[in-house]
Amino acid sequence: MIDLDRISPHPLVQVCWAVPDIDEAAQRFAQTTGAGPFFMSPHIAYADLTYRGRPATLDQSSAFGQSGDLQIELLQQHCDSSSGVRDMYVPGESGIQHMTWFAPDLDAEIDRMNSLGFDTVMTASVPVMQGMRLAWFDTRDPLGVMVEVYEDTDLMRRFYARIRKAAEGWDGSDPLRGL
Repeated sequence: MIDLDRISPHPLVQVCWAVPDIDEAAQRFAQTTGAGPFFMSPHIAYADLTYRGRPATLDQSSAFGQSGDLQIELLQQHCDSSSGVRDMYVPGESGIQHMTWFAPDLDAEIDRMNSLGFDTVMTASVPVMQGMRLAWFDTRDPLGVMVEVYEDTDLMRRFYARIRKAAEGWDGSDPLRGL
């Protein structure tokens, strides 16, 4: 059995739901949980994207909102490409897909997670975030979801703070906005 303390050495900062329709999901999440407002990032451009060690392509949109101390991501995959989302859900299905933490050294975190027996599902960099890198790991056994790890950058921390600040005192109006 894996020691769960060793899986998550850093605090969780996000939980992500795979959804078939971000517009509908943002409305539903805002109404039923009070999470939001959500900020849409359509058709995210990745660089150096790999899926299970091989070059890949992915067309996804994400919307980012807040619930208390936790960021909520709604992720819609628009293509049929193999991905961490498709590893868990077929088109039209919805559910919690991953949880996220920051790591100060992404390469060391990839090595650490792999040494614990968790396959690297996806790696990529995000040009719009000054090349910030990320990796997903298949932690469905034992966690039931995947793990995403972001390279801990000042820009990413500011992005998280911006989403959190928008939620402070939010009255529930306009639950889906442009980023």
